[in-house]
Amino acid sequence: MTAVAALGLAAASVAPVHAAVGYERCPKGRFCVFDGVAGGGAMVSYTTPQSSLGSWSKRAVSVYNRTGFEMACLYSKPDYVAGINDVFLELVGKDFGTDLSYYREGNTPLVHNLGSVNWAHTERQCGGAPEPLSWTDPYYHPGVSRPAQTFSDLNRDGTPDLLNRTYSGKLWFLNGDGTAHLIGPGWNAMTALTRHGDLTGDGAEDLLARDTTGQLWMYPGNGKGAFGTRRSVGPGWNTMSAVQATGDLNGDGKGDLVARDKTGTLWMYPGTGKGTFGTRHRVGPGWNAMIALAAPGDLNGDHHNDLIASDTTGRLWLYPGTGKGAFGTRTMIGTAGWRPYITLIGAGDENYDGHPDLIATANGKGSDSPLPESQVRLYRGKTGGLTTGFNEAAIDIGDALY
Repeated sequence: MTAVAALGLAAASVAPVHAAVGYERCPKGRFCVFDGVAGGGAMVSYTTPQSSLGSWSKRAVSVYNRTGFEMACLYSKPDYVAGINDVFLELVGKDFGTDLSYYREGNTPLVHNLGSVNWAHTERQCGGAPEPLSWTDPYYHPGVSRPAQTFSDLNRDGTPDLLNRTYSGKLWFLNGDGTAHLIGPGWNAMTALTRHGDLTGDGAEDLLARDTTGQLWMYPGNGKGAFGTRRSVGPGWNTMSAVQATGDLNGDGKGDLVARDKTGTLWMYPGTGKGTFGTRHRVGPGWNAMIALAAPGDLNGDHHNDLIASDTTGRLWLYPGTGKGAFGTRTMIGTAGWRPYITLIGAGDENYDGHPDLIATANGKGSDSPLPESQVRLYRGKTGGLTTGFNEAAIDIGDALY
């Protein structure tokens, strides 16, 4: 009798270990090139970008990106050359394999013609661009002198500005002319950033940021597109699911703040004019139905700052400020389509027509500007509402705008 039979146990067969085939053969952390379709044939793998694939340039039929980077950048020429016609760039996403026969530029295919391969966190870096978003304000005019705007104008040149936090946690000041300068690293430690005008009384716009412990910090603007030494506003702000600087809501000339707690109640924190806030008061419940908040300034022309909010059904609402720290009856200013835009930014008066404007940004999961998930759209303000928006830029994975 066998031991199995003696114990009354059924014998079980042991399945052989499955041998990796196709794309599965590509080791973690590598970029793999195959001379067969769908990861078939011989394979070579790389742990570092390759400015030239040597003999494999003419053998490459399919590839797999297992580098851990969001983008693998495939070039038809050596030395990461990207361009048009016979010199082109294609992208392969994270943990994705593809046959190169799908890609060609004019009469030039990428199969048997893979010149070099790089990897990056964003599509724009694959094309050789710097880390920050390239954003050009459509109304930027070099050499034109304009009075400083009351909010969204960090360098006081009269043109509204943007801040860009990238995948690496670096915060960049976007000048509006397509260039940027670095404010500093380490901003991935912040779970919320918001700005709207001067909180300290020195005439320069300031920035509020909440860290992962729930501490709220005020970064005083220096009026030159950067910030001074931060000051603590206070702890306990991780109970808030949204924080939005609003400008003056109660008519005392000092910048205020609204915050939504996790129950959906919205609170107003009156500014002291010294970079801190006084005792909060309750605005109302039910704000968990809102995805994004923005403070555009006075959108309805009654000389009181307002609030904009998008809801989970994709509608956009204007909450008119009363000038007493509260809001009047809301009006719908967007009937549908706002769901993809998870961030709304009061943009100041972009086109200098006397009406505040709005920037809407998506989640950065795409890189092709026509797609809703990658769009940065500018909406011009009009009395009590907004005009049709138009695309201004495309954000990428890891991007956030403020």
